[in-house]
Amino acid sequence: MKKNTKWLLENKINYERIFENKGEKKLDFVIESLIENRNLSLDTNFDFNPFDLKDIDIAVKRIFEAIENNEKIYIYGDYDVDGITSVSLLYLALSELGGNIHYYIPLRDEGYGLNKDAIQSLKEEEANLVISVDCGINSIEEINLANELGLDFIITDHHEIIGNLPKAFAVINPKREENIYSYKYLAGVGTAFMLVYALYSKLDRLNDLEKFLDIVAIGTVADIVPLTSDNRKFVKRGLKLLNNTKWIGIKQLLRKVFPEDWDTREYCSYDVGYLIAPIFNAAGRLEDAKQAVSLFIEEDGFECLTIIDQLLENNNERKNIQKKILEASIAEIEKKQLYNKNLILVANKSFHHGVIGIVASKILDKYYKPSIIMEIKESEGVATASCRSIDGLNIVECLNSVSDILVKYGGHSGAAGFTIKIENIEEFYQRVDKYIGENFPKELFIKTIKIENILAPYKVNYEFLRELEILEPYGAKNHTPIFAFKNCEYENLRFT
Repeated sequence: MKKNTKWLLENKINYERIFENKGEKKLDFVIESLIENRNLSLDTNFDFNPFDLKDIDIAVKRIFEAIENNEKIYIYGDYDVDGITSVSLLYLALSELGGNIHYYIPLRDEGYGLNKDAIQSLKEEEANLVISVDCGINSIEEINLANELGLDFIITDHHEIIGNLPKAFAVINPKREENIYSYKYLAGVGTAFMLVYALYSKLDRLNDLEKFLDIVAIGTVADIVPLTSDNRKFVKRGLKLLNNTKWIGIKQLLRKVFPEDWDTREYCSYDVGYLIAPIFNAAGRLEDAKQAVSLFIEEDGFECLTIIDQLLENNNERKNIQKKILEASIAEIEKKQLYNKNLILVANKSFHHGVIGIVASKILDKYYKPSIIMEIKESEGVATASCRSIDGLNIVECLNSVSDILVKYGGHSGAAGFTIKIENIEEFYQRVDKYIGENFPKELFIKTIKIENILAPYKVNYEFLRELEILEPYGAKNHTPIFAFKNCEYENLRFT
């Protein structure tokens, strides 16, 4: 069974807006219309004020106090690329400011986000201040424990806020209603960069920030957040730094992945999202994400090569495991005709928790239905799940509807995760499938492919294609444009 698809012709050109600044050199009308329709800014200058994020002022004050007193600062991050880059960014930036910096990333077996055992171990390591990155926004019990232990905790996170905020020393999240800062779609690493920006601005050292933007770009692209507004600026500026990166580990990795042109290549979001990020991700999926962090912060070139070899080996193993789980999932979906449901769910005790998120994404791509892949852990009596959802269907909203039978959960509109007792899986499936059917229109399950415009064949030339590059970086909410031709036949089709 294949997903349903419909084509939609946008074909909107606002000539009045295009001509309103006649003194400027103009692009092709079609490209101008794309910029206008997508509300894209071509300006890459930063015009935000990080202190418009609630609590960032008190976080900055506490961090400077910790640095001055040589307190032990721990950065606590997630094990995906967003978390890995967030940890690396804060480690490098705070170390540069003279901090006594350490970091902790849980193994996947510990579960996503903060956990009590880890917080207890940080206390035993004599940590004074803990800064979470890409996690922590819903960790109320864990923060309560930290408070009992006398640990000051600064949360930086970008995930959906479910219920009350934890009682941390500071809570920085672009989704907080109290923010003056209005852009809600920063990645975890973008949120961490806002904190770094605030710290460096207090020291009049903003010129020292540019070197971090390639790290920010990698994490932002990998987390598939909208490449609009400030995310677009981070990525556009960061991609330009890659072939002259300051970080030895990144440089060595690029040499390995792009041996012929690593230092002259015009890097794009595809290079990061599909070729670079999976290598970092493999560490957290199969081994230890701290391995990937070490590549960002390591200064010895030979040690970096050793780390890269291990990361590449992990990535190859990840591909093999992923292939087997994907094939098994599709076989079950086809056998049980799960594609006829509102929600696709496959659970198996042989699945590897490190790759179920990727498999869920591929199932979504194939069937265009919200998809959940679970690893059943019989010895623990629970299953861990990764969810991926279609445009317009907030999967966290669906999880909210069954929160009474979930051990824990969290995430975004399009991607989430949860833990559930094994005996509740069937009830979960029935209730969420019913909830989706009752609360979301059937039209959502038809994938819409938007045609930006109908072009005359003569328009497609090197000049037009070169001008089109101004829309990059492509990604969520700024997809690669699709054009149509009328009454044409093609000969000798060649991909370049």
